[in-house]
Amino acid sequence: MNMLESKVIQTRFEKEIFIEEKSNIEINQFRTLDKNTPFYEFMVGLELIRIRDNEYYGNKTSYVNIRISKDLQSLFVLEPDLQSIFAAKNKQEKEAAIELIHYLLFDSQTFKHVVSDMISKLRKVNVVSSLEIKELKIKLAVLERLLNVSEEDVKFTIRMEKIA
Repeated sequence: MNMLESKVIQTRFEKEIFIEEKSNIEINQFRTLDKNTPFYEFMVGLELIRIRDNEYYGNKTSYVNIRISKDLQSLFVLEPDLQSIFAAKNKQEKEAAIELIHYLLFDSQTFKHVVSDMISKLRKVNVVSSLEIKELKIKLAVLERLLNVSEEDVKFTIRMEKIA
C-alpha cells in the first residue's frame, strides 16, 4: 500500500487539504534582481482540496511568495496579493498555513523533487546570449539554495491580524 502524506488546514468554513504529490506543487513567476528589486522572488502554488459540510467543495490553488536576499543567505515567506494561502483566515488558521509552508520548505521530499526537477530542466535549456546565461545561472543558484535551506534562514512576514 502506498500511503500519501497530506496536511489539513481547518478553517471556520471548510477543510483545505494538501496532498503531497508533485502535481500539487508549482513554482512560477521567477523574478530576478534589478535596480528596483534587490532580491530574487518566486511564487509557490499549492493545490488544495476543499471540503465543506463533509462534502467535496472543489479544488483551489493558493500561493505564497518566497523572496531570497541578494546574497542568497536569507529567505522571506510573504503573503501574495492574489490567491494567498493566508486569505480570509484568522490568526490560528494562518498559523496552520505557516506550519504547512514550514513543512514544505524543510521536510517535504516531494517539494525537493519538484525543485530538483526544475534544476534538471534548466540545465538542459539551450541559451544563446550572455544575458540568458546570467539569468539561467541565477535561477539555478536560487533553486539550489532552496534545496539547502535551514530554519534559521527563513523569516515569515505574514500579516497576522484577525479577520472578522
